[in-house]
Parts: sequence; C-alpha cells; structure tokens
Amino acid sequence: MVLEVKGLTKHFEGLKAIDNVDFKLHEGEIIAIVGENGAGKSTLIKVISGAIRKSSGKIYINGEEADISSRDDAKKFGIETVFQEQTLIPNFDASLNLFLGRENFRKRPFPNLFKIIDYRYMKNETINLFKKIGVGIKDIDEEVRFFSGGQRQGVVVGRAVYWGGKILIFDEPTNNLGVAEQKTILDLIVKLREEQNLSILIISHNLYNVFQIVDRIIVLRNGEKVGERLTKETNQNEIVSMITGLSF
Repeated sequence: MVLEVKGLTKHFEGLKAIDNVDFKLHEGEIIAIVGENGAGKSTLIKVISGAIRKSSGKIYINGEEADISSRDDAKKFGIETVFQEQTLIPNFDASLNLFLGRENFRKRPFPNLFKIIDYRYMKNETINLFKKIGVGIKDIDEEVRFFSGGQRQGVVVGRAVYWGGKILIFDEPTNNLGVAEQKTILDLIVKLREEQNLSILIISHNLYNVFQIVDRIIVLRNGEKVGERLTKETNQNEIVSMITGLSF
C-alpha cells in the first residue's frame, strides 16, 4: 500500500467540502475517484497534492504518516499531480517546460559568479524520456503552443514522471481531447503502470474511460465517500446510481 487517507476532512468557512474520507492506493494500481460536480473530487486531490491544507484526518505514504502542507511536501513523498489546467509555458519548447523551475546548468569553474543553462543536456533528457514512456513529439524544438492537446498533456505527464513521481494523480486527463487523443493518454497511463510500476489516481467524469483502465472505483457524493467497487465487479449503471443517489 503506497497511499492511504483516513478521515480526511476539509472545511471552507463551515462548509465541509470533503468529510471523513477513507481510501487506499496500492503499488501498481490505478483507481478512479468519481462523482458529480461539487462532490469533493478536486478538493480531495488538492489536499493530497499539498495545494490546500486539510482540516483533519491523516495521510500515510508507504505506511508512514506524512505531513503534507505544500506541493513541495507532496513532491518529497513522490506525489506528482497532472492538473486539468496544464501548467505549461506556451512559448517554451518541451524540454524547457520539462525542466521549468528546475533547469540544469553547465559545470563551470566559478558557478557562484554566473550560471549557463545546459540546453543540450535538457533536450537529450527530454528525448530519452519521451522515448521511454511513449510520448510522440515529432519536433522537440517546437514551441508547445503548436502542440495538440494530447501532446501537451504528454509533456505534463512526462514532467511528473521525470521528477520522481511514484504516485501520479490525474485531474480529468482526457478532458477537452478528441477520441483518438483520449486513447493515446489512456494508453500512456496504462503503460506507466505496467512498465514503470507507478500507482495512479484518476479524477474523471468520463465513466467510459474509467471502465477501460482502472482497477477500482471510489464514489464521492456531497463530500462523502458513498461507495467503492472493483471495476470488474460492477457496471456503469451501478456507479451512476451511487453518484446520483438514484436507482436505475
């Protein structure tokens, strides 16, 4: 078990956005958190990723309690998040976005006097990474503003993998993508699990995509966990019923 949350709760001015949520994520597993808008999905992943602080509850990484108060804390524990709003600089190429804020510098005799960015190193690392995880970028020097939505998503995913993410969180990974690019991203997620043995948590409203790749589904409604099912033991009607509280 690589991640466990117990009694996770977040209040906003008296409103409980998430209330006493428990779940576990195992090594090499893909799980999905689903629910209607306002169910608490985004708040939950923001707490785990350190974007906001929890009100109460505990988070465990590899069985040890983890104090996650910032995104830097989450990264130290191997948690990398691919948010729905892609954090890329449009006028930068893929390698500059991959190393954004963590640029590599050439070794110089007097490094404290001046620093020179090692563009060649960063470019080669980016090319090797994309080959390794299967991200298809034809022109590595092209600015990402010319990339398709799926290619931009691939760069963000690559960045999360490169910087040591052992637990990857995806916020609506196929949102605003065409059918072909949705399949590309889903295939990439499965490949990361199978070849890199990463543990993956997905927030998604697309149940068709969820049922294609995840092992287990957790349902939130009004900030509370109302159900959990192994994907192979349920169907979309049952999950929709739990999401809405209505019988079908």
